[in-house]
Amino acid sequence: MASRKRSRSATLLSEIAIFAGAETDRTADRFLAVLRKHYASLDIYLFETRGRRITPVESDVEIEKLVDESDVNSCLSERKAITIKSPKKLTVLVPVLVNNTAAMMVVARPSPRSRVDMEEFAALVHAYGSVLSIVQVSERDTLTGLYNRRMLVRRLLELMSRLGSPRRRTSDPVSAHLALMDLDRFKKINDKFGHLYGDEVLLLFSGLMKQSFRSSDLLVRYGGEEFVVVLTDTTLANCEKVLERFRGKVEGHWFPQVGRVTISTGAVRVSNQALPSTVLDQADQALYYAKRAGRNRVCIYEKLVKEGLIEVHEPPFGGVELFEEKRKVPTRRTSAAASRRRTTSSRRRPNNRPS
Repeated sequence: MASRKRSRSATLLSEIAIFAGAETDRTADRFLAVLRKHYASLDIYLFETRGRRITPVESDVEIEKLVDESDVNSCLSERKAITIKSPKKLTVLVPVLVNNTAAMMVVARPSPRSRVDMEEFAALVHAYGSVLSIVQVSERDTLTGLYNRRMLVRRLLELMSRLGSPRRRTSDPVSAHLALMDLDRFKKINDKFGHLYGDEVLLLFSGLMKQSFRSSDLLVRYGGEEFVVVLTDTTLANCEKVLERFRGKVEGHWFPQVGRVTISTGAVRVSNQALPSTVLDQADQALYYAKRAGRNRVCIYEKLVKEGLIEVHEPPFGGVELFEEKRKVPTRRTSAAASRRRTTSSRRRPNNRPS
């Protein structure tokens, strides 16, 4: 009997370990399937914890219908499995700890004839959390917890492969927009208050991003004080409205010791005909214009092109498009050779872009 349990545990651990090659937010449904496969006598539900929101991964079952809110709070605060015995049903709550934070919660309800070792079950759930902790190191920014540049490139490539294909229930094409945001005069914040307060500003700013954008949007710390958000399934007009609302929210937020902080944003529509480096370069050109035009504003690349404020130059032998601003705003020229050498992984801040 003991050898059979060890064999099943080893099988489960090997299946969980496979998740190490996937992304954190894409393993939950697979993990739930593995648990249900090996524990058929349990009713199993998996919930994601996003701040105060606790949402089901797969079904529409609300956690309040399964357990009391006090038990949920105890499980999350104590970060350990708890067992709830009631006349009707035995329920076990197990938190999934990712870097010592309860990122998910498993609710298991064994049937009356179930002989499952619930301690073994809880140990395997904790093992899944350990795997996610390892995965998160490679895909998340260590300071803010947002996705890093590596993940941005991967997600952009996946998104571009889907663009232009009709959605299931409508003939409208899937659309997306990318916004590159930069904190204005951030160097002065570091120089005046020190890097400790500078890091706090970055943390609070990333928190505002998490509060303001949808869970389906991709939030990235691109590097330094630069951040990226990819808005999916949205029009250009709605994208501009959302970004303007976020710009105002940041401007109205009081950052401890530092005070008011503003951001400049450049946005562009993501095209399936371009490379990630091209899309990022277009957003960067719009951001550069926003900086030179006075900061604390949102500039849309397509609008700048239409109004003649940015000229589009087609390279004679293909490659990345080049952009040049008109004289009414100080220019930054990029040579064709330098532009072809630029890639997403080695992109550098232009020396003459205002901070």
